[in-house]
Amino acid sequence: MTDPQISSRRPKTPTQERGERRVADLLRAAEQLFAETGYEATTMSGIAQLAGASIGSLYQFFPSKESIGSALLLGYMDELNAQLGQWKTTLPATPRAFGQQLITLVFDYVSARPTCQVLAETPSLVPKSYGMEKLSVSVQDLLATFAPTVGEAELSAIALAAAFMVRAAVQGSRLLDAERGAALRREIQQALGGYFEERLRAAVGAAAKTLIGR
Repeated sequence: MTDPQISSRRPKTPTQERGERRVADLLRAAEQLFAETGYEATTMSGIAQLAGASIGSLYQFFPSKESIGSALLLGYMDELNAQLGQWKTTLPATPRAFGQQLITLVFDYVSARPTCQVLAETPSLVPKSYGMEKLSVSVQDLLATFAPTVGEAELSAIALAAAFMVRAAVQGSRLLDAERGAALRREIQQALGGYFEERLRAAVGAAAKTLIGR
């Protein structure tokens, strides 16, 4: 008969932990293949083979290629927005500098992750509105640091416009050669910085007049 005390000392790996490791392995394999061969050319069997898993195990966690691509893309979005949240304690001194550095932060993040670039331009994955909404919410939170008296609705409109400008900078730079892409990025940096400066100045002034008129 087995001594229960001896049995309890044996190392055990929870099923949930094994599952999490397997999912991580599958995501890493998919990430590598999407970057190397593109989304369309990547197959579920190729992902399973690279991860050292059976095709059945892959389908157990991800029922389709779209589901694994979406999981990766959502992870990138969440990671980027977490970085933006951490930036709040070290923001630049002016809205203009903030706009310029925002382009740099997002561009550098995406450029360092080729798979993110591939998946962000795959229509069948997460709706683009999701990513834009997540980015605009993060930008709105940061803008409130510069203009705490401005209403939420107005900051939301400014942040949404900024999110589309950021997206244009990233996508436009990828469509052009290196020199022209860098030039486009600089132009959008200047445009976004100036936009933040002018819009927040006007919004703060309007908010002040409203308070005085009450």
